[in-house]
Amino acid sequence: MRSFRPWLLSLLGLLLVLPVAAQQDTTTRPAQPLPAAAYIDGLTMIWQNYNRCSAAALTIQLSHFATFTGDYTAIIRRLNPNAEDMSVRLEEMVAAAGDYGLAGIIRRGGTVERLQALVAAGFPVLLENSYYDGDGGFKDWMSHNRVLVGYDDATQEFLFLDSLLGDGPDKRGVRKSYDDIMERWRAFNGVYLVLYNPADEAALWAALGEDAAADENAARTLAQARAALAVQDDAFAQHNLGQALLLTGDAEAAAAAFDAAIARGLPWRFFWYEFSALEAFIAVGRYDTAETIIRRTLADAPGVEEMYYYIALVYAGRGDVERAAANFRAALFRNPGYAEAQAQLDRLTGQ
Repeated sequence: MRSFRPWLLSLLGLLLVLPVAAQQDTTTRPAQPLPAAAYIDGLTMIWQNYNRCSAAALTIQLSHFATFTGDYTAIIRRLNPNAEDMSVRLEEMVAAAGDYGLAGIIRRGGTVERLQALVAAGFPVLLENSYYDGDGGFKDWMSHNRVLVGYDDATQEFLFLDSLLGDGPDKRGVRKSYDDIMERWRAFNGVYLVLYNPADEAALWAALGEDAAADENAARTLAQARAALAVQDDAFAQHNLGQALLLTGDAEAAAAAFDAAIARGLPWRFFWYEFSALEAFIAVGRYDTAETIIRRTLADAPGVEEMYYYIALVYAGRGDVERAAANFRAALFRNPGYAEAQAQLDRLTGQ
């Protein structure tokens, strides 16, 4: 039987490549002192439909740009063509923004200072973070996207337009403390999305500083994950380490860290949103481990289209071309715009 593992390793490498616009010159410029407070005005508040915070947050972020001619309904159709879809990857949001002449950049290992620099430069930032409150919060844990529009060092608070919590009593944003956001953000390794007009690229690189170059961001995120793990060795810290190791190309060590994260107990919805562990397990040929996670996820949330994509990679790795192709098609049935699934189906079938 033909081995698909070299092909899969090549494929998984492609999954980590950022959009072409994010690969251009990122020469570091001298850091400028940040103001004690900054605010970006003029974004449109959107209240979300059930399970549609991603589309709402992206619509809020897009409303900052004059080229955006759509609305929330159009973005839902673009990001969630299937009613059962529970999750939207940031990469999908970048592709949707491209429909309006915009580019996007995704980085991890975010810090308070990096967020401040971006807002001060006039770039609203979409954060993926945890949403849960009160007793039993961990049981109810889920992903939630918010759009950062301001900060205030005097009160140590960020200001967000939040599709669940609103825009605050003064309509300038819901206030959340720096510490609260950093804790909620930790589960997602400080991931953030910045949209920008290509004409503003130089200003974005300056605001990103050392995070402008993808490889430098990955190395810094790895160092940050190791330092955090020394302080708090829990499931999120181990997962962040695994993700950073995968970004820097060490799939074997990443898989070991993901094992540790799972052993420490991730929230039951975690794999609705995060797929790095699946990428690592598939890359090192641990297809049974990946399949177990996929089947458990589908039992709770059959609409997570990414699960069909990753089970297709599992079947491809085992040499079962027919089942691999069927599951790539299942992913595309749930989301016809799933570009990665279409590309791999074409590759698999020789088209």
